[in-house]
Amino acid sequence: LYAKCIPYITDCVMGELEKLGRKYRVALRIIKDTRFERIACMHKGTYADDCIVQRVT
Repeated sequence: LYAKCIPYITDCVMGELEKLGRKYRVALRIIKDTRFERIACMHKGTYADDCIVQRVT
């Protein structure tokens, strides 16, 4: 239960949260924390959920 955990966030997830606007500003503020590791995406036009599935599989 006390294991170290490093949350990762992709650029496309960050972009989608920015597009969703004011309603998701708290989530956007949380993922901009320095404790989250940022993963660069090299694709264009892929939805965030598709990007995550590609990285996991």
